[in-house]
Amino acid sequence: MHRRTGPRRRIAATGMAAGLIPLLLALAAGPGAAQQAAETNNSTTTFESSQFRYVVTLPSGCRHEEGPGTIDAICAADLDAERSAAAGNATALALGVAAEALAAEGDSSVDGLRQRHGEAGFREELPEAVCGETDKARVKIEGFKESVEEGRLVYAAEVVCAPVKFLQIGERRAAVRQVIAPDIRYRLVARAPTEDFGKQRATIAAFFASFRALPGAGGPMAGK
Repeated sequence: MHRRTGPRRRIAATGMAAGLIPLLLALAAGPGAAQQAAETNNSTTTFESSQFRYVVTLPSGCRHEEGPGTIDAICAADLDAERSAAAGNATALALGVAAEALAAEGDSSVDGLRQRHGEAGFREELPEAVCGETDKARVKIEGFKESVEEGRLVYAAEVVCAPVKFLQIGERRAAVRQVIAPDIRYRLVARAPTEDFGKQRATIAAFFASFRALPGAGGPMAGK
């Protein structure tokens, strides 16, 4: 499981009152209190997995769901905790990390990792892993990039998931990063309805920037 650090703030009011009541009280108290109320939904919680050796920071106002090697945050558009608690995974901003142990064998260099875990395999997994789609023709993969970070192979792309009309799910867009070390592979996904994706760029960027593979997960610190 994950170890959590950082504050978790929740507002008891629901619906429109969740946003209006604290703001009105803060305005009555003065500009300093108003700023503090506005910053409440910007608080974060840091999750650390000792088993899979990574740390990631997520908005505290999201609903956090943990599983073996995974942590997901389901977030209302305004990161309000009460609205996030009722938000649907398929129609809200979803941020997640999934870690998978790999057999540490063969060439552990970046070239060796690329041979065993190449671009084709990365693309092959995205439709189902990101969109829940088995029909690959309904998924677009854009802007593929490859890089190397601290001795780990990193793939990145944006994914467009087609609408699912019978479930009343509109088009969704996701940003995906896969970080591959000799013994662990991490997949980071940030997905939102297409019309909201651009509005959530700052939250998505902060999520990706917060992720850190801890020493031992490949790279120059492995084994030290």
